[in-house]
Amino acid sequence: MDLLTLAIAVCRSALGMDLLTLAIAVCRSALVLHYTSKLVHGHSCCRKAYRLGKFLQDVNSARKMKAWTSSSLALLELVAYAGEGTYYFLDQFLWLMKAGFIPKHNESSVSKVSAWAEVVGYAANIILSLNKYQQLVHQEQALARKIDSLWKDSVDGSTVDPSLTAQLSLLRSARLLRLALIVQDLADSMTAINDITGGRYRGINHPVLLACAGLVSAAVSSYKYWGS
Repeated sequence: MDLLTLAIAVCRSALGMDLLTLAIAVCRSALVLHYTSKLVHGHSCCRKAYRLGKFLQDVNSARKMKAWTSSSLALLELVAYAGEGTYYFLDQFLWLMKAGFIPKHNESSVSKVSAWAEVVGYAANIILSLNKYQQLVHQEQALARKIDSLWKDSVDGSTVDPSLTAQLSLLRSARLLRLALIVQDLADSMTAINDITGGRYRGINHPVLLACAGLVSAAVSSYKYWGS
């Protein structure tokens, strides 16, 4: 009874409360470290789990393809959808392997095929984007010449339709966005090529270069969705 009374007195004292608070803090720190390590370890798997079923977007886009005047462009568009869709489809199996749901003995082969499909998709996208960029440049130049001609024909510029200047601004924004998307595809292609080669080439396997490529890709994505 004396020991129980002494223990209660210690717990009620300031020292007892400090010791109890310290024990709780230690337990909380241990739990935070435990689950943080689990989260960091499983970040890649969670990112891949988020992509489950994403390949269906490319399948749906390929089904909704409209007829192009140039068959070569239509073929490139189909290759772009097929490459990206194949990459996301195989990425699901890589996630299942990393999560331990299926055996990992084919992980390296599946990863290499997935990276090749990603590179093919990027290459087709770059060619399509270059073609679109050239079209936007021609449209912007033609509209700029039209606006300049209207300005020369008028004294104070009152005959220039404000909608034309707004359209010119939209064309410039679309051209810059298309150029940024080309840069993004090039940066992502560098990472995919490094995965294919297993980091054997010193020109593209440097961690700083790969990190910069990732930052460029993220910056372009932010720029792309900034106004949406």
